[in-house]
Amino acid sequence: MTSASTPASSASSASAATSATSRARRAVAALAGAVALAALTVPAGPTTSLLAADAVAAPVVASAKPASAPLRVATYNIRNANSFDGKKNEKRWEDRRGAVVAAIKGQDLDVLAVQEATQGMLHDAESERARVNQYEDLVNRLGGAWQVTNEAHYNCANSGSPNRCAYRYTGASEGNRILYDADRVDLVDQGSRLLPVPAGKGDNYMTWAELRQRSTGKRFMVSNLHTVGTDAQYKTKNKQARLALAELKENNSDDLPMIALGDWNSSRFEKPSNGPYDTYVKAGFVDPLGGAYKTHKPKGATVEHRIRTWLNSSNPKWSRKAPGHKAWGNGSYIDYILTTPMRVSEWETVAKLDKKGRYKGVIPSDHNMVRATVWLP
Repeated sequence: MTSASTPASSASSASAATSATSRARRAVAALAGAVALAALTVPAGPTTSLLAADAVAAPVVASAKPASAPLRVATYNIRNANSFDGKKNEKRWEDRRGAVVAAIKGQDLDVLAVQEATQGMLHDAESERARVNQYEDLVNRLGGAWQVTNEAHYNCANSGSPNRCAYRYTGASEGNRILYDADRVDLVDQGSRLLPVPAGKGDNYMTWAELRQRSTGKRFMVSNLHTVGTDAQYKTKNKQARLALAELKENNSDDLPMIALGDWNSSRFEKPSNGPYDTYVKAGFVDPLGGAYKTHKPKGATVEHRIRTWLNSSNPKWSRKAPGHKAWGNGSYIDYILTTPMRVSEWETVAKLDKKGRYKGVIPSDHNMVRATVWLP
């Protein structure tokens, strides 16, 4: 798969050029939320009273703060469709995408961050007829009102192809995408940022979105980050995390609640530290699972209910026996959901297991989806 070559300076200037538009969108979103809330909180009088000669104006009820409602968010590395190592239990995308879709549908999600959802066209017979890439294939199979926050494939004048790419920032973010259920969440704004990578590696973007929960009118920020993957790239992945966080905060001028999602390729046992995690925690983010550095038992956890949190979030060997640490409470995680302070009522590490802790049926990916139910303040 060929990636468009994107100079960091060009991406930064293009991102800066969109800031005025972003501020305008947020202003409109805030007004729309206020209007929607007023419609919910100001009861209409009898339909004929406004026409009556002795009509008395109905009392105006002051707009109350909208009640909180559950918001179900998740992150899922679905494994690049172009990657297949032939390991036991590993299947190609066309043979495991049904299991990926079933796992997602089973979680009744509002928002989903996916990693490795390649923007290159798929080449199985069915996909070639449909002319779709991996994240488009996923959205189509989810059906309903599912959408991706940015549909552009590449940051090129022709955003659908990397061939003879004339660079133009479109907000594309390689295989890191944010999906949302448009029946439950509105898209307010979105963007991406090019991150530094080791020499010889392809482009890597973080992506972010400002969304509005339709049931409450509350707006919030979501980011999706997939850092480089080896311990030897410790400094690079930490820099990627710092820049991703800076981009998220820079586009959060209204100080909205924030949810950081992604595959950070770093666990609490990594040496010399769990760098990306530390970056977010030092900035005020909370780990609902309480996975402090080198701990075996949760420390400072805020989640109220746990489902299979003892599982590891990744399964790089595609083992039929799901890897984890039942005695610890938390498995070893490289996939994260961190939030600014808010209620987290439930966390589930998603896996379909039998009584012996073995995956049932097709193993969807070499990562387990992790899902949290949060309540926006």
